[in-house]
Amino acid sequence: MTTTYQAWQTGRPIFSRLPEVYQENPVADWLTEYWDELLTQNKAKIDDLPRNLDPTTCDENWLDFLAPLCGFTGEYWDKSWKTSSKRLLLANSYTLIWKNKGSREVLSFVLNALGIEHEIWTGSSFILGVSQVSIDKLGSGAWQYKVLLPSRYAQEGYEFKLARKINRLFGPLWCKSEVRYRRDIIPEFFYNVAAVDTQTFLTSDTGELIVFQ
Repeated sequence: MTTTYQAWQTGRPIFSRLPEVYQENPVADWLTEYWDELLTQNKAKIDDLPRNLDPTTCDENWLDFLAPLCGFTGEYWDKSWKTSSKRLLLANSYTLIWKNKGSREVLSFVLNALGIEHEIWTGSSFILGVSQVSIDKLGSGAWQYKVLLPSRYAQEGYEFKLARKINRLFGPLWCKSEVRYRRDIIPEFFYNVAAVDTQTFLTSDTGELIVFQ
């Protein structure tokens, strides 16, 4: 007598467990063929669930299904995002994003995951990158920041709009912030530094910033 395990291995779980006399009957074969195929297909889907519940290995069409299970609902999710971005966000949803939501780390992580090139500036130094000038971190700069984007992004283009949205959803709520071009903020950086480092920076009578190198 064929065991249940052996029957499933044959691909004919019903037919292979019929008495031998019926297994020689073409009518019995025909009657059970459809149900055997249906059962094996459903079993394959069930056996494949662990892989499809993992955002790093699941089929692409499972990502939007997994999104709400990982906390990405409403405006936090966009079905048009790239597959690689979706996998990265979902894979880090509970280990990084939600438990640290509102931090600089998560804001930058989400922007990077969505392919938005950026720098984050506090008003006195760059958070991402290295500042060559020492600034008091307890000043007003600690309560405000700017997300700086490269000049190649259009002012009202996709990247700017997405960066503003992600900043609103994942940025620190207690901080004042805005999304701007990087090129527009560099002069402001040096003027802020000049206010606290008069040995390195001086201003002329016309207000022009002078840098001693």
